[in-house]
Amino acid sequence: MRSMIQHIRRSLSWKLSLGILLMAVPIFLLSLGILYEESRNMVKKEAVEHASSVLNTTMQCLNRFMNIVETATDVNDWEVVENLQPDSLLSYSRYIVLLNSHIDGCSISTEPDMFPQYGRHFSAYTVRETDTVTTVVEEPYDYFDKVWYKTPQQSGKPCWVVYYDESDSLAHTLDGMIASYSKPLYKETKEFVGVISTDLSLTRLSKVITSIDSLLPYPDSYFIMTGEDGRYLLTPDSSRLFTQTIYSDANPKTNADIYALGHEMTTGKKGNMSVKINGKPCLVSYQPVPDTNWSLALVCPDRSILRSYNRLGLVIAVLIIAGLLLTFLFCGLSVRQAVFPLNKLSSRLQRFTL
Repeated sequence: MRSMIQHIRRSLSWKLSLGILLMAVPIFLLSLGILYEESRNMVKKEAVEHASSVLNTTMQCLNRFMNIVETATDVNDWEVVENLQPDSLLSYSRYIVLLNSHIDGCSISTEPDMFPQYGRHFSAYTVRETDTVTTVVEEPYDYFDKVWYKTPQQSGKPCWVVYYDESDSLAHTLDGMIASYSKPLYKETKEFVGVISTDLSLTRLSKVITSIDSLLPYPDSYFIMTGEDGRYLLTPDSSRLFTQTIYSDANPKTNADIYALGHEMTTGKKGNMSVKINGKPCLVSYQPVPDTNWSLALVCPDRSILRSYNRLGLVIAVLIIAGLLLTFLFCGLSVRQAVFPLNKLSSRLQRFTL
């Protein structure tokens, strides 16, 4: 190594080659760095467009499920009011679930003492359990203050609500979190008589969405859905499902980006944001679910987005190093050949003077 350095110091050709290389390298690296950064931005821009497209497709899938529930409820509610009898309510509840495979349950619950023979409470309920459909008159319980009954009663219009099913207290229920389309029932005289509530299991919906691999743009990307308070309604981590919010493990000082994302999602905004999740930078594309206070988001880790790009970067780095070495050698040989006549003349002059 030392002899090589001494050779370069003594050789005019290698000195010139090294000087040319030292002048060219900064310009070359600056140009390449700008190109590299612009390429990175283009890759991220394409990732944003891809994620937004996938999210839109998933939202259409989700809307299809929800529209099925809404349509099945809307086309039958008038018949329910026209035939306000216990047997009819049981039949309509079962009919709605049987004819729609995506619906997991349907209850038709009436105002207090609507049918004295059943006491203060009457609720016809049908639930889909694996391959069976069961219809029962629910055991008496105070459903009048439940969110799926009270919300449409107070607002006077249909709405989507999310609640946890009380499987411990009722004989026939769905397991876990329920998204319910609840619609108030009115007679022609505008008298409120009850609520028809059609259920969609968020647990099953979560499995349906996450099982469609073609929807995911990258191998480790995933969907999350939150409610109005940021509570997880859909997430790959089942331990957080329904029990934690997007803010649960975030520190307001060190995870300001998580709080910003949570605010965007809980206020019904649409967009894309770079966020660190579990210490890993991610691209999050989010948008509100129509007619609800929920928000659906697609999370794509940066390492997946830039995986192919980083591989290409390694190849380019190897090519750059090889190119610089070849440039150095080529410059050395070219300069040596160019100054060869001068060296030859110099040696003759030295002999002549001697």
